Amino acid sequence: MVEREARWHGLDHHAPDFVADPWPVYAELRRSAPVAHSERYGGFWLITRYEDVKAAAKNWQILTSSLPNVTSIPSTHPRTEPDLPIELDPPLHTRYRQLVGPVFSRHVVEALRPAIRQIADDLLERLVEAGGGDLVSSFAIPLSVGTLAAFMGFPEEDELRWVAWVRRMSDPRDPGDARVATDAYYAYIDELVASRRGAFVRLLFDSKIGGEQLTASEVARFIRVLLIAGHETTAAALGFSFHHLARHPDDLRRLREHPELIPLAVEEFLRLASPVTLQARNATCDLELHGQTIARGDVVALSFPSANRDEDEFPEAECCHLDRRPNRHVAFGFGPHLCAGAHVARLEMAVALEVFVARVTEFGLAEHPAPSWNPTGSVRGLATLPVSLRGASR
Repeated sequence: MVEREARWHGLDHHAPDFVADPWPVYAELRRSAPVAHSERYGGFWLITRYEDVKAAAKNWQILTSSLPNVTSIPSTHPRTEPDLPIELDPPLHTRYRQLVGPVFSRHVVEALRPAIRQIADDLLERLVEAGGGDLVSSFAIPLSVGTLAAFMGFPEEDELRWVAWVRRMSDPRDPGDARVATDAYYAYIDELVASRRGAFVRLLFDSKIGGEQLTASEVARFIRVLLIAGHETTAAALGFSFHHLARHPDDLRRLREHPELIPLAVEEFLRLASPVTLQARNATCDLELHGQTIARGDVVALSFPSANRDEDEFPEAECCHLDRRPNRHVAFGFGPHLCAGAHVARLEMAVALEVFVARVTEFGLAEHPAPSWNPTGSVRGLATLPVSLRGASR
């Protein structure tokens, strides 16, 4: 057995330096410690190579998600019941996913295109009139939240409230405030569920598992996950995309001249951004991997961002190739827990880029202030992206 390397004992995916630039650390881990152990947050193993991450994500019998609080490190809002459906394993997980599968189908999601385009157009119009602004707070976040509200049929006037709660509740630096935000967020979802507001809530109440209608608690746990997963990750991927285009005008020019490349560019931006820093599992038995013994009950984290920059799978992995093929990234996870909303995120990003490249004629980072990163590593993304731009008004 290989001894645990002490140098990785303090590895902290929430540390500001790591959030700002995790890539050198990931590269070294893949080379010399593909299964590393950190003693932070109660201790966890980190798997970083592409093939290992895929195998771990697929093998739910050995690395289970079916344990409340296991998927996030640390859990800032401990629960006694699992989040649905991410903290379940097949076959029960499969049955819950089948409830919403038709709603997330490509055909149904595609019907959102006009609404997403309208939201993107309106947001971009304000930025064009102002000559620029913060693309995160003025475009990426309101676009992702507006899309989610339209998709789920939730009140638009409540969007900023739950966005603020979600940001606070995922911050491990202030556990007390995280709990306050979590309580407020849960109470809001409970009210939505009790009043059956929103098409998605009503759909879940009309669904059955094993002939039994879902309880209010089950519906609420479903909605909590979807609201969190549905806006943070897409907003982060959008922020990365625009940050890249601001620093690489040749890529922006290429997309403007060849908009047919946008679907491929979306996949490459997703690969490079990989907003979900990690997903954790719990070992159901002792296992050996790369000379390390993972004991039954140990927490094992799968690093999708590291996997997506593994040179053994992606030639010139650190480079952006807008037309990369094949591009078997795992930004949406892999296996039974592959993100249900992947079609929504892809469509949202594609429409945003289509609108942007068609209307914006000049674009770059603002002289000051500099872009800043989110303060925690739960979802890696830019907190601010100040830009200047010019473009055609409608």
